[in-house]
Amino acid sequence: MKNLDKRPIACSLTSAELREREATLLAQFRASIIKTEELQDGYVFHIPGDGDGVRQVAELIVAERECCPFLVFELSAPPNMGPVTVRVSGPVGTREFLSSLLGLPGAATPGSPNEVSPPHKQG
Repeated sequence: MKNLDKRPIACSLTSAELREREATLLAQFRASIIKTEELQDGYVFHIPGDGDGVRQVAELIVAERECCPFLVFELSAPPNMGPVTVRVSGPVGTREFLSSLLGLPGAATPGSPNEVSPPHKQG
């Protein structure tokens, strides 16, 4: 991860583009989170393992890799449609960046599970 430590923790989206992303992809992702685990260098998110959940995560990864090249994504999809886990990590400061971007509550000790209630879905 040495090369990643030299990348600035910065999003290349304009303010308007970021607001649009927050209102669409990021809001959908936040709403689908079943559980969050805080790591020293990021988070592990658990998302429903159905086709919609996997497509949503894939779309988010594609979009975020373009504007936040310092992020590392690791996706795990267990058998039998179990919840998908998405580990998002990066250089020092990534966890704080993700927490701010996703509006995550402050929480657990790094490496321990942090149960997060998904936001109430409207509609």
